Amino acid sequence: MTTTPRSALRFLAALSIAATTVACASKDTTPSGLGATQLNVSADTIPGTGDLSELQQRRSAWLARGIDDYNVQLQISCFCGGDIRRPVLVEVRDGAVAKVWDLETARAVTDLSLYPTITKLFDKAIAERSGGGYVSVAYDREFGIPARIEIGTLANDAGTLYTLGDLRPQ
Repeated sequence: MTTTPRSALRFLAALSIAATTVACASKDTTPSGLGATQLNVSADTIPGTGDLSELQQRRSAWLARGIDDYNVQLQISCFCGGDIRRPVLVEVRDGAVAKVWDLETARAVTDLSLYPTITKLFDKAIAERSGGGYVSVAYDREFGIPARIEIGTLANDAGTLYTLGDLRPQ
């Protein structure tokens, strides 16, 4: 019967811990593609009507895809202050915003509540139209999500324009 010296066992234990640490840390890394100065928006879009029934159908089609985990670039344009107008990369996990990074600086954004998921964006547009408000939209041809959607009237300082690009299902 052979025995393994204690120093070898300690080395194997340390090696195992190091491998586990690296594996866990690699799951929490910053995604690639940060450092861009502008969004990667698809030029292949379909103009929408912004009608309530269209928005509801597009929302249903999006949900039917079953994409609950994805990254998407987003830029919000509004007559509002702060850094909300900076382009960001939104990470969605299990249908909720998990992380947001400033696209240009690659720094994490702390207030995630300012950034909607694609489903929440549809919900905002549907609520606006249900109340008689204005919605203008162009859809990404590949995924059917809004590539550009204005909810309310930006020109009257009463709306918000959302531009989305580079959707990457995970």
